[in-house]
Amino acid sequence: MSQASNITVLVLTSGDGTGLNFTRSLRRAGGYRIVGIDTSFEDYVVSEADERILVSPADEDRLVKIISDTASAHRADLLYAADTDSLLMLVSRRRAEFDVPTLLPDYDDHLRAENKWHTYLRLARVGLPVPDTELIREDGQLGRMLDRHKSIWLRRINGSGGAGSLATDSLDLARAWVESHKGWGEFTAAEQLSRRTATFSGVWDDGELVASQLRERTAWKYGYLSASGVTGITAGQKTLWDDSLHQLAIESVQAVLDRPNGAVGVDFTYGSDNQPYVTEIQPARFYSSMEFLAAIGINLPDIYCRLALGRPLPPTEERTNPIRMPHYWYKAVDMLPKLLSQVEVDAIVPVV
Repeated sequence: MSQASNITVLVLTSGDGTGLNFTRSLRRAGGYRIVGIDTSFEDYVVSEADERILVSPADEDRLVKIISDTASAHRADLLYAADTDSLLMLVSRRRAEFDVPTLLPDYDDHLRAENKWHTYLRLARVGLPVPDTELIREDGQLGRMLDRHKSIWLRRINGSGGAGSLATDSLDLARAWVESHKGWGEFTAAEQLSRRTATFSGVWDDGELVASQLRERTAWKYGYLSASGVTGITAGQKTLWDDSLHQLAIESVQAVLDRPNGAVGVDFTYGSDNQPYVTEIQPARFYSSMEFLAAIGINLPDIYCRLALGRPLPPTEERTNPIRMPHYWYKAVDMLPKLLSQVEVDAIVPVV
């Protein structure tokens, strides 16, 4: 892979897992200088950026000035916000005020994709497979959902990492959960599907898909600490080659975003019928574990940066879901990720 040349990227939330994976992917590509801004002391300490800056919480105008001044001082070529948080939304909403390029969906597209209810409505409108879902505005809806399904999945319409989610077959618990989170009108309830999930990660350019890869999660880390069993921290995953699922991902992104641009991903959960259902569109930033894909030859952060700056893309025969042989990636807190081939996985036999 040809190396990028002297590109400086200003990464917001650089010490979070998503920021670390973005940085590590660019390290693998070579030719990048990373400047990191973090508002969390813990993220600042573990950031792997070449230059690290800790910023105290501030109002939006102050943050815009700090980001702009940092970009100018370090001659940043590109601005990237690594996580779904207030900084990402700030950059998306006020992108025109930064004198440094970004590669983002249009703001209306970004807002729609961040909202799981609006995403559901767009997907359902064109007949794509989605779980039966309602926006919970009043108590009676929970009872009706549980009449239709043995168990339901509650979650906030905004947010990531499984925050606020709960699977339950109890009407009393469902009601108490929404009430305790002040979630009337802010939570959806959906039929609970299986534990099998898959993910599509893609880089888009003005509505066109440039590069992508499918993955299947094999386990969530620390799921036992979460009421829903979902933490947003993938413990195990493998690459997945499925042409029909890849096409469903493309159609899903195009249904929700009028002009897909930059990093846009899709989450799927399989039903008991083995049908993949679209559960979420992730706009404007990459999922964590991007280093996994970079390690096996599809470096989406590198492609993203080159595309944003009009640089030549790395030469390759195929960029859309190119990995056909399965590869595995295992990770957790306080450990380096481990890459395994199918042969290596099959060779591991437990003692019985």
